[in-house]
Amino acid sequence: MDKALKFKLAIVSAIFFIFLINHKNVLFLEPHIFSHYPLSAVIISAISLGMIFSVMIYNFSIYFYSRDKQHLYYALGQFSVLFFLITLESLFIAPFDTLYGFQSLRIHSLFQVLILIFSMLFIREFLQTKKIKKLDNLVVGVIYLGLIDIPLALVTEQNIITALIPIFVLIWLVVSESYRLIENKTRAYYLFYIGWNIIIVTSVLVYTGLSGLINDNFPFLHLAFSIESILLSLALTYKIKLLHDEKDMQQSLLLQQSRLASMGEMVSTIAHQWRQPLTHLSYLFMNIKKNSHNLKTVETKLQEANDQLTYMSKTIDDFRNFYNPAKTKEVFDIKSACENAIKISSIQVKINAPNPFSFYANKNEFEQVILNIINNAKDASKKAKIEIIIDNPTITISDDAGGIDKEHIDKIFEPYFSTKKESDGIGLYIAKTIVEKEMGGELMAKNSDKGAKFIITINV
Repeated sequence: MDKALKFKLAIVSAIFFIFLINHKNVLFLEPHIFSHYPLSAVIISAISLGMIFSVMIYNFSIYFYSRDKQHLYYALGQFSVLFFLITLESLFIAPFDTLYGFQSLRIHSLFQVLILIFSMLFIREFLQTKKIKKLDNLVVGVIYLGLIDIPLALVTEQNIITALIPIFVLIWLVVSESYRLIENKTRAYYLFYIGWNIIIVTSVLVYTGLSGLINDNFPFLHLAFSIESILLSLALTYKIKLLHDEKDMQQSLLLQQSRLASMGEMVSTIAHQWRQPLTHLSYLFMNIKKNSHNLKTVETKLQEANDQLTYMSKTIDDFRNFYNPAKTKEVFDIKSACENAIKISSIQVKINAPNPFSFYANKNEFEQVILNIINNAKDASKKAKIEIIIDNPTITISDDAGGIDKEHIDKIFEPYFSTKKESDGIGLYIAKTIVEKEMGGELMAKNSDKGAKFIITINV
């Protein structure tokens, strides 16, 4: 356990012991009308409850069609929030105590615990904490605390554990740790983070009585939960968009692989058709040589012809191997793979390997990455001089074509982005996907004094 988490757990423990010492002021509350809302506050409260109800129905609907658990847990969390606020009004706030006609501290306490449990289940799905062991252990621990508190709330009519450690403290613990432990934060995460912090700050103000310094008769919690519901709904919607984008990209990758497979089949057919005529030509050259009476000029020309036949045969094999869609992995030499890609491209590229190395991956996919990058450089300028530098663990592909426009450099790896009308904008995206997802490396681009640089870093 690291120092940051130890410090936060010490704060939570201190809150627990302080509340335990003052348990008579914390536990076993009796219904009491703390405030009387004016008409404006009643209207705001009603609108807030309506928004929370709408978000709940929306997420239940999404779950019904998608079976995505994060929507189910969030809908159940909103359901718990809705009844928590209604029972809060019925117990402690006029004129709701007479409007609702029921006062149950047991139900109020139960839904307070359910807010914590469903919030943790939602966080676990939304943030995919199973991939981050430290964070997942913390989330699961908080869920168990909530589960233990449910029977206590049913028996004693009040939550015990989450009264001594308020739920906003436990949520703060998890949310703050998520910010510290999650490296690649998306726009959806920031919406999630802001939404929960609004709840945490508002709960602290209400719980400590500081909200009374602003206005003692205003539904701060209602408003905070309604704002949070909007922000988290936006976060969930953004995640849906990301999933659709990822699905589209997978379809593009499958289409690309299908094209490569079709091209591989075509090249194999051509190779089969060419092999016999090439072999026959070789026999003819042997006969000519045999009957040439060792004429030096004839022998030289025959040797050149045989060299051309060998080259044609090898080229066909190179193309067939390159477009082989097989996903088999092997240890291959990086320099050799770069040379194969250059042969396929027919582009003049200088290779400098001061520190060559080998890597275990799919060789064909790596060659496709190199081919995509050097073709991209050639498209920028037909006269571009391209150089590949292999220096373990990086492969740098640079050119002198003037570089990438500043307004485009952050977008070149995005799918369907291209400055060329005839391009589908998928080449560099596929290259980055192969390097980072299939090979566990990193592909980045930057400008040099003369042109662009693509740097592949591989974790050997």
